Amino acid sequence: MRKGLFFILFCVGLLSACNPDKNTKVDQTSIDFKTDDSSRLFFKNLRQSYYDLEKMEEAKLEIYRLKKRVVDTDQPVINLAIVNNWRYDEAYILLEPNSLIPNGNEISIHWINESGSEGEIRFEGGNKKDLLNFAGAIYEQIQAGSTFQILLDGKKVDILIDTKSREAFRVTMFDYYRLVRQF
Repeated sequence: MRKGLFFILFCVGLLSACNPDKNTKVDQTSIDFKTDDSSRLFFKNLRQSYYDLEKMEEAKLEIYRLKKRVVDTDQPVINLAIVNNWRYDEAYILLEPNSLIPNGNEISIHWINESGSEGEIRFEGGNKKDLLNFAGAIYEQIQAGSTFQILLDGKKVDILIDTKSREAFRVTMFDYYRLVRQF
């Protein structure tokens, strides 16, 4: 009886350790872009199969794009890619807007959450930290159930409107946070 109870408790503990809470808030200021052996092994063994891989041999980079991302050209889409810089044990987030977002270096996203609060998330070019802050702010609003609009040619256009595009963005950020040891 005791062995059975111990086994059940062990399994529950193990399963809860492998599945971090998807609503956990991430402190953007604590991210140092560093990966370690265990986070890379977890990604390569359990998550890599969900991604298309592009290897840039000369730059020594691996770029992972979620297979279930939206590749639609009928609506504006912002996809993400995870860049693994294995030479320096670092990983970065890369924004990949589609052709309907003409200037990917200047993006303005307006959000409204379920309680009526609203705000704006802006990206005006920048470095890896600026990209991460922009994507991280959108990730937080996806967690909050917000709706989004992007400013295109002076007009607000809905973006991240369907479950597939929201989930592709959320999953990529979640996997990135695991890779840089935030979960």
